[in-house]
Amino acid sequence: MSRKITQIENAYTKQQAAKQKVEQKSKRTRTVHKRRLLALGVIALILFSVCGVQILQNHHSLALIEKQTVVKKQSLKKAKAKEADLKVQVSQLHNDDYLAKYIRYKYYYSKKGETIYSLPQDKAPNLNEQQK
Repeated sequence: MSRKITQIENAYTKQQAAKQKVEQKSKRTRTVHKRRLLALGVIALILFSVCGVQILQNHHSLALIEKQTVVKKQSLKKAKAKEADLKVQVSQLHNDDYLAKYIRYKYYYSKKGETIYSLPQDKAPNLNEQQK
């Protein structure tokens, strides 16, 4: 038993077929538009993510550099203070009176006929032990 099916060719069926074609075409264009929109959304999300990561990395680097700058400025300030102290000391060492007093105090040098006594609270080395 074979059946033969034929379509009725009238204005109504032609109108319905045309309507169905238009619906299928609009369905395809909607899916294409959805896919394109989704692809553009994914690309935009990736771009924003990459830019966001770059901004965070730059912010972290900037904070680290600022910390290092503060530390270096402090060490520079200490070095300048030490340099100023050393310049004062050098200028004082050019003064003969100061140099004589400094040597007598630091190294326990004495003038002829002068005796130096070291007290226990002094931080001077024991001169008797050095001579042995």
